Amino acid sequence: MKARLILLLTGLLVLICHTVDAQKVLLLQKPGKTKRFLYHSGDKIIIRTGEPEFAVSGELTYIDDSVLTINKNFTYQLEKVKEVNIIRPFLNGAWRMMYLAGGVYAAGSVFNRAINGDTPLVDNTIPIVTGSFIVLGTTSYLLRNKRCKMEDGWKLKVLDYDVFKEKKEIEE
Repeated sequence: MKARLILLLTGLLVLICHTVDAQKVLLLQKPGKTKRFLYHSGDKIIIRTGEPEFAVSGELTYIDDSVLTINKNFTYQLEKVKEVNIIRPFLNGAWRMMYLAGGVYAAGSVFNRAINGDTPLVDNTIPIVTGSFIVLGTTSYLLRNKRCKMEDGWKLKVLDYDVFKEKKEIEE
């Protein structure tokens, strides 16, 4: 029973490795740094090209040796890409939550003071706390995209695992 299970799992592993082996991956990295970003077909990407300057965002639909296609409509050469914007997921969602928290705090505080019969309904703490939430939300909104400019040392490369597969088949 254990031998069959091991044989089945090994067979599944081999099949999975063959499908993963055929994918091309777009690598964004800065040489000398440990931070790198991998983009597969179907991932969201924002790029900016130069001459004339043009920005496009959408789903990465096709990756080849020297070109990439976004939204099945826009095809660009890798050397023409001047900038890639990386969306920071935490900050992308945080700005909405900060605005919401400011509004909820203001409404809840005014409602609480109205129930208790306090005057004035808007005291000194409401603008300070609500304003702090709005400032934090605006800051996170402005910092939600990281701009990786090619002139600052960032590089785009295509990792093609088919090359290794073909080389291995030739050696055998």
